[in-house]
Amino acid sequence: MSQTCLIGVDLGTSVVKTSLFDSEGHVLADATRATRLSQPMPGRAEQQGDDFYAAALATLQEVVEKAAVTPASVAAITFDGQMAGAIGIDRDWNALTPWYPSALDNRYVPYIADMEARAGDRLVALNGSLPFMAPRMLWWQDQYPDLYRQIHKVLMLANYVAGRLADLPADDAFIDPSYLTWIGVSDTARRSWSEELADVCGIPLAKLPRIVPSTTVIGYLSAEAAAACGLVQGIPLVAGAGDQVAGCLGAGLVRAGQLVDVAGTFPVLATCLDAYFSDTRHAMLQPLAGPLGEDHWYPMMYISGGGLTHRWYRDQFAVDELRQAEAAGVSAYQLLDAQAAKVPPGAEGLLFIPHLVGRTCPNDPDVRGAWIGFTWTHQRPHFYRAILESIAYDYAQALDVVREYIPDAQFNEVRVIGGGASSDLWNQIKADVMGVPYVRLQREDIAALGCAIMGGHAVGIYPDMAATASQFARTTSRTEPRPAYHRHYQDYVAVYRQAFDQLGGLYKNLTPLSEKPFAD
Repeated sequence: MSQTCLIGVDLGTSVVKTSLFDSEGHVLADATRATRLSQPMPGRAEQQGDDFYAAALATLQEVVEKAAVTPASVAAITFDGQMAGAIGIDRDWNALTPWYPSALDNRYVPYIADMEARAGDRLVALNGSLPFMAPRMLWWQDQYPDLYRQIHKVLMLANYVAGRLADLPADDAFIDPSYLTWIGVSDTARRSWSEELADVCGIPLAKLPRIVPSTTVIGYLSAEAAAACGLVQGIPLVAGAGDQVAGCLGAGLVRAGQLVDVAGTFPVLATCLDAYFSDTRHAMLQPLAGPLGEDHWYPMMYISGGGLTHRWYRDQFAVDELRQAEAAGVSAYQLLDAQAAKVPPGAEGLLFIPHLVGRTCPNDPDVRGAWIGFTWTHQRPHFYRAILESIAYDYAQALDVVREYIPDAQFNEVRVIGGGASSDLWNQIKADVMGVPYVRLQREDIAALGCAIMGGHAVGIYPDMAATASQFARTTSRTEPRPAYHRHYQDYVAVYRQAFDQLGGLYKNLTPLSEKPFAD
């Protein structure tokens, strides 16, 4: 009897990651391809849809070859991807625009204010958060009207790639509910488009895709795509979800009160709830629709590009460590962690602001990075430890907001996934700051596993997705918070929160200066 396999394709900001699983949730092969991110100046960022499509084909072929399975054994391919951004296509599914990745490209930001002026409080109340896609459409309307007229549909990245693999007509373009809170014209609680917001904000719903459940078979692998990746024509392609939602499912978040930390390019703290709420008080949490049903939600906060700061620090300030790591065959981050571990908690009064491209939770695009409080006694390990601690301080604020809405909630552990999950020091810092144990899972990056579970449900392999996700989320280690450290960190969390109020005016004055060219 031939083996049944499932494939998950994760289209991230830095890499495309494809994983092939057996029906018991064991990974048989992984493949990755780096993606190109063009950032010619602050506030500008573009990626090409063709690059992601080519990377998906290459990684699909590689995992099948690595696992040595027959192409006919693949029962479904499911997709997840970056959750905020936009790409415009014409009637023949040709990309007319680059993929603009979320807040990394902030040319849409002035149009958020336009939407707020038009819709008022109804924007966040209905949509669930401040948006990314609709204000970008207003930007196109205003700055590129000829281009805008040619755009037939505006899509999310993973949906664009899946549609190309299926050779879908543009009128069959789709989106699953997990992305809705980022769009701007959604009635997210009802998992539908909002005619009210669309009319008020001037966004034609005809340019938006149909909304389908995450487990919908949206099409089948085309003959052309099958030939290009070594698979067989006709494999079901499943809608999937945004990368954070896929990761939450893969981490086994299926019961109210569970927490997950996605320690990746966009650090995320999310919890699982059985009811929808819109964070109209603080604008820190965004409600993401989960795939288990109408009463499955993942409120989350994130730091735009926060994970990229580690690489930036390594490349700019840790050249020696990078050379040593290359010579020793280890990661430079291991050496940086070892140095930072010798620094006392709080980095002896040094704070870091990790929002190098603006703060998104709550929204404040003028915020930039900063080290605050350093003296001649601070050395490089202090600065790196401050980076690690800053993410934990942001998480602590988000957890306080969750507790405000759900005062009786009990949080027993945080499940940590993503590349940063391998850092024992960072897990310990976050456990100490939040006062909640950190649990590592057997796989650090499990969005693709969440995809496999959704795909398996779509084709009848997993009748109960919640039970399957709980079974597959295998843990490896647990990091307990240390009470003395937790008490010590609370004052730092309070000062970190205060820093945004104190620096707000400075950021508003400084940001325009950074964008003003020097003329001699």
